[in-house]
Amino acid sequence: MLIAFFMISVVFTGCVTEKNSSTYEIFEVIRGQGQFAPEFQQDEEKIIEALEEMVDNPIQFQQTLHNTSWEKYKYNFVIESSWEAKYVSLFLRVDYKLAGEDNLGEGPAGSLNLSIRDPEGGEHGEGYELVTWNNEISERIYLLPVIAGNWTIVISGSGLDGDGSVIYSGEYEIRVETERLI
Repeated sequence: MLIAFFMISVVFTGCVTEKNSSTYEIFEVIRGQGQFAPEFQQDEEKIIEALEEMVDNPIQFQQTLHNTSWEKYKYNFVIESSWEAKYVSLFLRVDYKLAGEDNLGEGPAGSLNLSIRDPEGGEHGEGYELVTWNNEISERIYLLPVIAGNWTIVISGSGLDGDGSVIYSGEYEIRVETERLI
């Protein structure tokens, strides 16, 4: 009986006294922000017409802007294998405003299309989605797999830039965070 107790005690003690002295530093890999805008090569008259319809009837958002294509913004970042990271997180914030208002209660606020592509070709974004006023994206977190190499983020959404942004705008901010062994 005493021998069995001693053996268990030694095994347990060995597990408890083993220490990992690795130290990690959390840091920001990339940050990007901007204002959504229609693609440059579109009929300006149709965009103005769609905007007027949207101001008159914001509930018909998706139908009104159906034929509008939006500028795509591309970001690249690298995860190094030497970092020995245990996680990679992408933080997304999107803010829509219509005629200076930033919360109109119910209904669609804007469209968003997000693609997060890893170095092996895997897709980790939500794709196309309609963002509503009562469920905006104040901070959405994407937990990404730790895959070393070149990553690509492509984001687009509805919104006007320049003078048109006073009437309708969509802004975004993305941030990628990870850790590295120091």
